Amino acid sequence: MENDSIGELFAAISRIDTGRSADAILQEFRSAMARYGLRHFLITGLPVPHDTAWQREILGDGWPPEWSLRYLKEDHFPHDPCVAQCRHSPQPFRWNDLPAGRMLARAKLVMDEAAEFGMREGICVPIHVPLAGPGVVTAASDRIDVPASALPLIETLCVHTFRRLSGLEASGQGSGAAPLTARERELLQWSAEGKSNEDIACILGLTRNTVESHHRNIRGKLDAINVSHAIVKALRRQEIQI
Repeated sequence: MENDSIGELFAAISRIDTGRSADAILQEFRSAMARYGLRHFLITGLPVPHDTAWQREILGDGWPPEWSLRYLKEDHFPHDPCVAQCRHSPQPFRWNDLPAGRMLARAKLVMDEAAEFGMREGICVPIHVPLAGPGVVTAASDRIDVPASALPLIETLCVHTFRRLSGLEASGQGSGAAPLTARERELLQWSAEGKSNEDIACILGLTRNTVESHHRNIRGKLDAINVSHAIVKALRRQEIQI
């Protein structure tokens, strides 16, 4: 059984190595992690705690879009206990290993809200890069099935994927998207402020069909599955603000 797991790990790493884009790499990573019930993930560098543009360090985003938007709006990053643990420890850990009794109320709120968005259990793999800031691959789901013997395999896969994506980013081969037009940014900004399509049409003097057409173009440019996902991606590219 262990040999089978190691064989699957090498096969996954081989497919990740041959991926020609960040999207292809992340698809293979997602598939490999799903075997352990880990459906959601984030792969990112960890800048200083009070860096308000920390999201520029993200290499791979597999979080639920609604949770990403909540995390950004509530400014959870400086208070995230997983982030704090990753800064100080090189060892992988499960979310439930964090000392809940010593968590500040704000840190506990981050974990409680993550559970509300289908991420009750998770794993973090801290990555400490020489001459650079730390990073992390975190993966979670409502329930996970990760025996202790699988943790070294998961750690290997996470570290390899992080390095592969970092290499693409450094070489300028990461997945890019066309910039939004001024009108698209304006329209998405109103959506980020909670306005409906009908509201936006009225504010901008457009028809509802035109607003919906703009939204389709925005989702296409950002490779977003819905408006919330588009807002998150635009925020991370600093094309809109909240």
